[in-house]
Amino acid sequence: MGGTIAALLMSVFLASAQTPGEAFESLSRQAEAARDGQHLDAAVELYRRALKLKPAWDEGWWNLGSIAYDQDKYSECATAFQRLTALKADGAPGWTMLGLCEYGAHHYDTALKALLKVQALNFQGPPELAHAARLRLALVLTKTGSFETAIVELTALTRIDGKSPEIIAAAGIAGLRTKWLPAEVPDTDREKVYKLGDAMAQAMEHDPKGSLAKFEAVVQAYPDDANVHFRFGAFLTAEGDTTERGIGEIKRALELDPAYVPAMVGLAAIYLKRGEGDTAKQFGAKAVQAGPRDFGTHIVYGRALLATGDAAEAAKELETAVKLAPENAEARFSLASAYSRLGRKAEAEKEHEAFKRLKKGTELP
Repeated sequence: MGGTIAALLMSVFLASAQTPGEAFESLSRQAEAARDGQHLDAAVELYRRALKLKPAWDEGWWNLGSIAYDQDKYSECATAFQRLTALKADGAPGWTMLGLCEYGAHHYDTALKALLKVQALNFQGPPELAHAARLRLALVLTKTGSFETAIVELTALTRIDGKSPEIIAAAGIAGLRTKWLPAEVPDTDREKVYKLGDAMAQAMEHDPKGSLAKFEAVVQAYPDDANVHFRFGAFLTAEGDTTERGIGEIKRALELDPAYVPAMVGLAAIYLKRGEGDTAKQFGAKAVQAGPRDFGTHIVYGRALLATGDAAEAAKELETAVKLAPENAEARFSLASAYSRLGRKAEAEKEHEAFKRLKKGTELP
């Protein structure tokens, strides 16, 4: 320890006799040597002094932030990566680390903004960082109440890297529509979370036979849980040849919880796909009434109105969806369709361009 302090004092003395450029080169070399030698406190001080001389040193901000992250100093970590992302706005690794730091500090809203930026950059960077970004994004989406979007992210992650215990836990929490992180799951709910998450992750891996058996087991274990019936129904309707059974499961969720918005949205979407626009419109209207702040309700109701010939009312619903979720590609595409039907060509083209931009940002690498 004494040697480290002496080295720091010597670096101060030497720096005073150097030009700023020479001092930076000396401090940066010493910082890297201290980091490599695991003298992390000394490395942090040296990096800070070097960065005062050269604030645009992106590698220095990365190393300073990484040391703070490894020491669980998440506020310091976030400050360093905020500086890095200001320098390299298109660098997905920097945004990923900023998201991880904010997540560690329990700043979930700012973590979400950073991780959505990583998504917009198509999760570029090393595979381990891309995995961490996708997983944390799904967890933060769940924590902030965007359960279905979280499941979409987990599905993409599973298809890239395969299912894992962390994905199973995250899927089960999102499937139960609870704003928990894995560490926050009550002991009384851990088994349900695992069983449902395991069935969902099995489906994400394109194993319908294995996931069917697991879904049947979880429904049998928890017959009075609307979330369990809805997730089973969503799985069955996605398989195509079990749609009628799936509809029955989703309707069972509605019986258990008459205000269950995802079931109304799901049924409206199913009937739209089957060409039964009037029935879709009925469920869509109920969904909007029950969940007026849920952009998904306005999308499905708007699409149902469009399918039944009421383009003007459809446009109003879809405009509301876009206001609630301006970064949602489906909302933009559907609104473009409504504008096109109404002959509003310039507005339709604007929404279609927004759709293409958003769609590109969510494509798998």
